Amino acid sequence: MRQKSKNTLITVMLAAICSGALAQTYPNKPVTIVVPYSPGGPVDNLSRALGNQLNKIWDQPVVVVNKTGANEIIGAEFVAKSTPDGYTLFAATEAALTMNPHLYKKLPYNAEKDFAPISRLISVPMMFFVPQSSSANSMKEFVKLAKNNKDKQMSFGSSGAGGITHLPMAMFEKQEGLEMIHVPYKGAAPLIPEIIAGQVDAAVLGVSVIEQHVKSGKLKALAISSETRSTALPDVPTFKEAGIKDINAVFNIGLVAPAGTPQAIIEKIANDVRKVLLAANFRKENIDAYSYVAIASSPIEFKNFLTRDFKVQADRVKISGATLD
Repeated sequence: MRQKSKNTLITVMLAAICSGALAQTYPNKPVTIVVPYSPGGPVDNLSRALGNQLNKIWDQPVVVVNKTGANEIIGAEFVAKSTPDGYTLFAATEAALTMNPHLYKKLPYNAEKDFAPISRLISVPMMFFVPQSSSANSMKEFVKLAKNNKDKQMSFGSSGAGGITHLPMAMFEKQEGLEMIHVPYKGAAPLIPEIIAGQVDAAVLGVSVIEQHVKSGKLKALAISSETRSTALPDVPTFKEAGIKDINAVFNIGLVAPAGTPQAIIEKIANDVRKVLLAANFRKENIDAYSYVAIASSPIEFKNFLTRDFKVQADRVKISGATLD
């Protein structure tokens, strides 16, 4: 037994030494960040900005590859089946990491087992907004209007059924005892003009997406789902300030690697990513400018967040009745 324990200890020590050696030489070739969306969106823009800075730190190219479609499933499957050596990373949101397992009966990857968390990069708080023509000027007025409107049932729009703009609104309905009609769209672009025209009564979207329309007077923002107000629209209260229970209308962008990637490499990537995200100029240009919130968590912090969020999304999907099969 002593010999077996000694051999086990030696094996563990050798593995640690090898892992450390790998981290010291990492990266020695180009690194790929897989983005599950088309160029130009929040995930793509942040990944490219991050990659440009990591290129300077690592003196190796960091290439962003867009593998779009199927609610992040295509990108997730590709990364899950990639070699776990730190050279293929995945920039993803809750969709791939904590929501899809509850929305699909069968997935080509296991969200809990196929990825090694690196860092929760940023969170993107969303605003609850209504048409300028709405008589509601606060969250409490909207709730009262939705409960007492005898002429027609109120509606809310989303950028897609079962997505990050649908599930928080389903939670809002339940918490406030409302019955609203859900109108899903294929993205935020077609949703916004419909709300401006008064065809839909409310929605939640990222601050940067609706900011110009609020400032121009085409939309009214009633609350932001965050701990603090947005510097872009400082007059809009938080849900707490508005006297309404927060619906956690926030999405996160995180970085993961295939499961089995050496922990020393995971830690190195996380530390270098943190340096980039918290650098003053980077934050000003790529985070603060869009009313995002820099997180730059450690791998264990991100892992714990994903564990908690997995349960949160399970409850939300159940409440919403959403399914994408």
